Amino acid sequence: MKSETGTLRSGDIPRAGRQWREFLILLGLVALMILIPAIFSPAFRTTQNLTNVLSQIVPMGFVALGQTLPILTRGIDLSVGPVVSLTTVLAATLMGFDTQSVLVGLLICLAAGLAVGLVNGLIIARLSVPPLIATLGTMSVVSGIALTVLPYPGGYVPRPFTQAMLGRIGGIVPYSFIYFVIVAALMVFLMSYTRFGRRVYAVGGNEEKARVAGIRVGPIIVGVYVLSSLLATLGGLALAARMYSGDPLAGNPFTMTSVAAVLIGGTTFEGGKGGVAGTILGVLVIGLLSVSLNLFGVSPFIQDIVAGTIVVLAGIYSAWNK
Repeated sequence: MKSETGTLRSGDIPRAGRQWREFLILLGLVALMILIPAIFSPAFRTTQNLTNVLSQIVPMGFVALGQTLPILTRGIDLSVGPVVSLTTVLAATLMGFDTQSVLVGLLICLAAGLAVGLVNGLIIARLSVPPLIATLGTMSVVSGIALTVLPYPGGYVPRPFTQAMLGRIGGIVPYSFIYFVIVAALMVFLMSYTRFGRRVYAVGGNEEKARVAGIRVGPIIVGVYVLSSLLATLGGLALAARMYSGDPLAGNPFTMTSVAAVLIGGTTFEGGKGGVAGTILGVLVIGLLSVSLNLFGVSPFIQDIVAGTIVVLAGIYSAWNK
């Protein structure tokens, strides 16, 4: 394998083997997460539950795809949860019942997401503010805006939009899942086969070496956070369609779960290692676990404990595999 910053090193071969081994372990874990509830819960085997699983993982899937990029560059985007919330609020208050107003509302949501990502990227790249601090600040600002627009859950997401998201292929597969698959495939292509993707890995692997190699680090960082925020916006749109309304706090859990999915998928805070394909499997693991716990009647509070434990364990595993 050859990159813009160097040639294949002898240490890359065992590393590649380890990555494949981790990927296969994740596949096995996903299979196990399907097999166990399928055996013990008849409700899990219904087509309705399959539809529910597919539609439930879409919002988190979009957000986690975006979160992968900052973590690949040794950063993090804490603002993705509030961006999801703001998107649901804007969708529920701006979209009308005609196609034109739906499109206008959609464009405003995307513009808002782009603006948040641009602000994050510029603060980090131009002002050299650590990503944790920069996105913590925008997290608070965006949360405040969402609560100002809609202080409590409400509004209404119109039927034309929900039909475009929740309609089903074959009565089972929701359109939103198809959109997610398309975007995920585009992200895999972007990160694996384009100059931008190679440069993201180069910056995450060693920012100084990337600069020496002639890579303009600033625009790459800005692009990373813009994509992260735009993908969080897509997650918010998918969530708004599921809720049929807006909620200024609905996106809060997505910050932690997106990080968990990325870490489970093998991307580490060390930077330059991992990728979108692993994140997709991480999303499946968390989504299937959530659905299974709901089917078995596990308390939401216990589910929060489980989710937090997963983040800690994934972080420990990531540290051990440096």
